[in-house]
Order: sequence, then structure tokens, then C-alpha cells
Amino acid sequence: MSDTFFPSLSPITTEIVANWQFAERLLPGRDMFQLAGGEKNWLPATVPGHVHQDLVRVGAIGDPFYRLGEIGARWVDDADWTYRTTFVVAPEQWAARGSHGRHFLQFGGLDTLARVYMNDVLIAETENAYIAHRFDVTETLREGENSLRVEFDSAMRIGTARAAAYLGDGSSDRGSQTYFNFAPRAFIRKPQYQWGWDWGPELVGAGITGAVELITIPHAEITDWHLRYEFTDPVTVKMTVALTVTKYSPEPLTAGIALYAPGDNTPEAKLPDAPGTYTVTLPVYGQKVAPWNPNGQDVLRNLSLPVKPKGDAQKRYLLNLRVWRTDPDPNADKEFVFHKGVTVGFKKVELIQEPDSDGAGSGLKFRVNGFDTFIRGANWIPDSPFPAAITREQLRHKLTLARDAGFNMLRIWGGGLYESEAFYNLCDELGLLVWQDFGFACSMYPDDLPEFVETVRAEAVAAVKRIRHRACLALWCGGNENQELAEERWSGELQATRFFGDKLIHETLPSVLAECDPDTQYWANSPYSGVAGVPATSNDYGDAHYWKVWHGLGDWIHYTANDCRFSSEFGFASPCGFAAWEACTKPADRTPRSAVAQWHDKTRKGYDTYLGYIELHFPKIETWDDLVYYGQANQAMALSYGVEHWRRRKGRCWGTLFWQINDCWPTQSWAVVDSAGEGKLAYYAAKRTFYKPVLVSLALKDEAVEAHVINDTAEPISGILSVSFRMLDGADNGANGTTSTGVVIEANALNTGAALRVPIADSIVADRLDFYVHASLISQDGTLLGENFLFLGEPKDLHLSDPGLTVTSEGGEQGSVVLTLETRAFAAFVHLRLDGLVSANGMAPQFSDNGFHQLPGERKTITVAGLPANTTAEDVAIRLSVRHLAGAHSQSPRMQES
Repeated sequence: MSDTFFPSLSPITTEIVANWQFAERLLPGRDMFQLAGGEKNWLPATVPGHVHQDLVRVGAIGDPFYRLGEIGARWVDDADWTYRTTFVVAPEQWAARGSHGRHFLQFGGLDTLARVYMNDVLIAETENAYIAHRFDVTETLREGENSLRVEFDSAMRIGTARAAAYLGDGSSDRGSQTYFNFAPRAFIRKPQYQWGWDWGPELVGAGITGAVELITIPHAEITDWHLRYEFTDPVTVKMTVALTVTKYSPEPLTAGIALYAPGDNTPEAKLPDAPGTYTVTLPVYGQKVAPWNPNGQDVLRNLSLPVKPKGDAQKRYLLNLRVWRTDPDPNADKEFVFHKGVTVGFKKVELIQEPDSDGAGSGLKFRVNGFDTFIRGANWIPDSPFPAAITREQLRHKLTLARDAGFNMLRIWGGGLYESEAFYNLCDELGLLVWQDFGFACSMYPDDLPEFVETVRAEAVAAVKRIRHRACLALWCGGNENQELAEERWSGELQATRFFGDKLIHETLPSVLAECDPDTQYWANSPYSGVAGVPATSNDYGDAHYWKVWHGLGDWIHYTANDCRFSSEFGFASPCGFAAWEACTKPADRTPRSAVAQWHDKTRKGYDTYLGYIELHFPKIETWDDLVYYGQANQAMALSYGVEHWRRRKGRCWGTLFWQINDCWPTQSWAVVDSAGEGKLAYYAAKRTFYKPVLVSLALKDEAVEAHVINDTAEPISGILSVSFRMLDGADNGANGTTSTGVVIEANALNTGAALRVPIADSIVADRLDFYVHASLISQDGTLLGENFLFLGEPKDLHLSDPGLTVTSEGGEQGSVVLTLETRAFAAFVHLRLDGLVSANGMAPQFSDNGFHQLPGERKTITVAGLPANTTAEDVAIRLSVRHLAGAHSQSPRMQES
């Protein structure tokens, strides 16, 4: 017996990609030359895509990312737009429907307020950009040529009108319109960030943002499926798969699954003969699996595990969902009429809130496969203002950077997207847990309008059913800062007098999850206490967004004032890298206070105030290079200071998700990877130090240096912990010394205090600007398990000398180039810059480390990867420049090619 796939029996899908055009659609009387209204000047369009991108391609607007181009594109948001095409239904597809099947037109995304016409017949109106739409066009479609037309109304115009009507109806509890209180975006279900945010442009727009497909189903299809399982021991699950099958023909059919894992796992069930929609639940008992674990966590590696799929480091399995013609002969070949393959992983995630013994609060931690997991990660925003423009290659680039830096979770922020299949596939593959917000952020929402609640429910059902099977999915969250803004009354006297949105996050979304995904934990909002009557902003319960530093105190040394249980947002901004700046500026714009530089800073912080934050710790900013270098070094110190503080509090605090990992355009923001794909110095600080599973952290306390060792791994570690006071110039005058001790840190140990405390000698206190502190943890076999540095004064005040830095380059493996750096004296914040090279995926090349400190006499090797094909060591040597805190930015006079 074998399985046979018969094309004539199975669905046929044709993507409609050719001949698209677009035009502005004028309202009657708006244009004196076209008083009747209608479309004006049809132009070629790209689908999937966005109207701003089409307008750039035809030269109607400039690049909105370039200089002040965003301003010149504002009119686009107020206009209405129409897209059209014609397509031909081939005879084979037309005939494939047979006498019982159906034709469907599917849009992967319509942004947002759209009317869809086929052959001049209105077939649908849409209100939600988050949902894929599918329409039965069996009665409208023709064999041969068909026309398709999509009319978009301005989301800005309609949102403004809806807000005015809502606030103007005499309901006194709704307050007045502000950005946070019933702005136009609150009434349109499209990604909220497109209305402008404090890190991104206002590009509301419209467009057909997903693939357009004609799908013909001859006999039957699986319209829904739901995998549920529970572990009966660490490597065994009891599972069920519920298949919902819609039959269009009356012939006998059977539905079944096949899990590609050891054991008998091909259950099946016969469907009723009559056409209709049926759900069958197929059980698999005692299935042996290797559990999926987040990045850096493999707590079961010493057990005898079942064989995992070849080459899949994250232990995922192929699950086939199938419908075939029922045959009385059990040995006959299966004639499939529908088949879908999905990849699944098996894990157990618990969100634990354990009350403190003194009753003063309760912790918040993720327990993954029985292991209390300290979360190391960041918030993720959409990678472009135009979702259809985001490529799998750029996602792989940035998500791989996260994996390589020790991240184990990303929070998909509520003002962005329910991300693409490519995104979740990569998170599954790379071991990145996903905290998934629903699409609400920083606003009141009209939850007293039944039609609004209805579209939110449909959106939530669609998102949950699409994402729920993902191995990476750890948590559903009701949105971003909605509860907080209601409690804190961000809009003051203009704000509504009750929490509009409360019904959504406490009733609508939980009811959807109870129906569609009861197995994944739900957290009502972020921040949130999780306890009735306790404010969302409490540091003793739930998660916290700590913005008092950036939006108030200004100096990152104040992060230690916060003692929260889980830090799900905090951040410190810095400029993007040089490649990103060059993409959006002219040379004349590249001064620290230019109009363009300030336009590409959406942080709502006075620019002089921001520069003052940097100059607390670094020299005065005089040049463009100073802005980028000092700004990024300051961000690296800020995030290191905050994250290390909360990691030293492990046991009270169980995670940090800083704001943010990525950018959607060239800008100064809180991101650590910019829009060119280049890691900022803070990214490298995470990779090198503060997000390593084993962290050596240094802190000054009462004229002593305390060294802490944090072990997030599932194995105990031991070694020699050393703390050294060293002179910056590399000399040894006898005043400095090294203190060492043997340490044993248990697996996943809570941090109960410093592993080593070393008083600062009086002679060093007197000359503290001549010294730095270096700590290392070295295992018994000589492996460096962790190291860190500490300055005894501000970086700008240190008595640094020329370190005598030399660099050589040579070809490495797989097209990389290896740099070797040597120093005579201490080199602080060594910054490597590579100009004029872009990889095949459009992203910037990456260094294995950057922004590091280098010890006197140390020989350090840095690999440059992601280079364009055929790049030589000489090419890199020509384009490489090096800066350190004691020296100006210049081509290194000691650069050599080996």
C-alpha cells in the first residue's frame, strides 16, 4: 500500500500577481477637472504591497524614509485608493470544481477599509487588516477573463469621522480626544504603529498586503485543526488533533493524521457521506517526543530521548493532516483529496505567580518543561512600516542575531502585527519563545460598540487559530499599557472616566482563548499586576514597564532604584549606525543638531536633553561620528547596568525584555539592531556579557567591588573567580592586585549575594581615574566562563592613553574575514566600522564582537560575517576604521592585510 496524491482531486491555487494597477479615487467635486469623481491616472502597482511603495516606484512621492520625505507623503493618508487587475481562469482550474466543489478568492491581507468587486459585482466589504479574508466566488467567477477591483477608503478620514461621532454623541464618560483617548486609530483595526509612534513614522496608507489567490476545492478541505497535548512524563505526550473538514461532495471520505515520530501515530476517522462541515478528534497515546526547549535551555539532555528529526536542533516534528477517498480495501492506495503539512514542537510552559512568604507581593516567572527560566530578551516591533515589504531574509538575519546574543524570548508588542508565518517558523527553529500581545496599545478602545467588539473577536479568533500550534508560543497578552493609561490617567482631565477596553481584555479575549486555545497562558495586559485591586504599575506584582529613567530621571544609574518582579519594558535610546544614516541623509545633514537628524528622532525628548544624557558619561558631542559613537556606547552601558541589576536580583526578578531589539526605519531609537540590520554597541554588550547564560556582574558598593555570578543553565558551574584592579596605561606600580576565590554555583541558582567582595585600596581611591576593574571566571580546565569590566569614574574622565592598537586581516571560513587586534595599553569601547559593504540579503555585515574593552597586551580575533560574495581581506582592510575612547575616528594607520 502507498499514499498517492492526485492533482485532479486536490485543491488548485493560482496566485493573482500580474497586471495590477492603482489610482487615487476622487470624491465627487474634489477635483475641478474631474467633478464626477472616480479614479484618476491609472499606474502600475505591485501586489502584495502598499500604496506608498507604489507611489515611490512611479515617482509620485519621494522616499518617505529619506530626509524629511515623511512630511511630503502625508497627503497619501487622506486619499482614497483603488487597485484593479484582470486575470484568466484556465480551463483546468475551471473544470476542477466539478459538480460539487467551490471557487474561493483569498486575500492574505487588505489594509483596511475595502470593497472588493469581481466582474463588477460587490462580493465583500472588509474592516480589519489583521485578518486574511476568503470569499466564495463560485457564482461570480467566469471561465476565461475576469476583472478584480479593490476600493480602499482612507483609514485616516474614516477614523477621524468615527472618533468625532463617538465623542460627540453626548456620552460624558468618554472624555475628549487625545492621542491616548479615542484618537482615530482606536476605531480602525489596522496596525497601530502606522499612525506614528515614538520610534516610527506616520504612514497610515492602504494596500493589498498579502497574496491574492484563486483557490478551487473539488471535494473537501480541512478548514481548521487543533493540536492539544499533555506530558505524562518528560518525554511522553498524550495528544489529540481535532480536524474540521468541510465536504462539498457526497462521496465517502476519511480524515486522518500522520506524525513523523516513533510509534503508531496515524489515527483516522470516516466522515459522514453528506456534504457539510464535520469535526473529528483523533487521539495518539503514549507518543515519545524530544521536548522543544528555548535557546540555551536543554534540561533533558542527559535523558535517553527519542530520535528527533534529522538536522532539527529544536526538536520539531512533521504532522500531516489529510483527507482521502474511503476505500473498502484497507490495503488500497490512499487517493488524497486534501493534504496539509505542518511542523510542531512539544513543550510545557507555565506562568507562575507564587505569593511571597511575607505576603508583600508575588513573583512572575515562566516555567518551561519544568525548568524555572529567567527570561532574557527584548520587545519586537514590525520590521518595516510596510508589512508586505518584510522579507524572510531580513527576519532570519535579525532573529538569528537575537539567538546568537543569548535571547530566549521576544515580546511581540501590541501596537504592531500578528507576525508572519516566516517569523514564527524562524522563532520555532531558533528556540525563541514568543510573548504575543493582541493588537492594542496605549489607547482607550470603544468596547461599548457591538460592531467593534465583533470585529475584535473575529480578529482574535483568526490570530489564535493561526498561531496556537507554534512551539515558540509562550503567552497571550491582552495588549500594551491600556490598563496602565486608564489607571494613571495619561490624558488627565481630558481622559475618559472609566476604562474603555476593559471588556476586551477581561471578557472578549479570554472567551476566545477559552474556546480556541485553552492550553496557552493569558496575561491581561502589560504592565499588569495579575491581582485584583493592585495597580498595574506595582513593582511587587506582575510585570513592569520602567520608563522613569528615560522619561524622567535621565541617567541610567537610576535603574537600580527599581525592584520589579519582571521587567517587560525599559530602554535607553541611541542613534542608528552609519549605514542606516547614510540611507536617509545627505552629507550636509550629518551634524548632531541638523533638522533631518532631529526629524529622525521620534523619542519625544528634547534633542539637547538627549545629548545631555550622553554627556553625563561621555565627552562633549562635537561631530556626527561623536553622536553615533558616544550615543551607542552610552546605550550599551545603560542596558548593561539595568539588565545586570535585575539579573543580580534573580529570585525576586525573573526576566528582562528591554525596549527594543529592532527598528522599522532609519532613526534614533531604543533599538539595538538598526534598520540596516547592523548591531549597535548595546547589541554586542548583550551578546558578550549581559545576556550570556553565565554572567559575571560587578557592582560598586561602599568603596568595595562586589562580584556576582549568575548561572541560568541547567548544570552547576565551578571555577576560579578573580577580581583585578589594573592600570589603564598597562603599567603595574604595585598598587593594584588580584583577589581570587573558588566558587561553585548550583544549576539555575537564585542569586543570594556577591560571590566575592573586594575593598578598594586607599591608593586606588586616590587615583581611581587611572584604574579599571576586570573580573573573570575560569573553569578548572581553563575555559573562560565569563568576564566583565568596571570603571571607577565616568568614561569621559578616565586617564586613557593611546593603546597602540594594531589590526590585521585575513580570509576566514565561508567567505568571512578574520581581524586580529593587539594593544599595548587598555583600549576602551573599541568600535569597528565597515563602510560600503552590504550582504546579499540587504543587511549590514556583522562583527563577532564590537564596542569591547581590550586588555593591555591582549590579542583579540574578530570575525566579520555576512559579507558580499567574493569580498577579500583587502576589501575589508580598505573599508575598516577603528575608534576607541582615547582616539579619534580614523582609518587605522596600522591596518594590514595578512
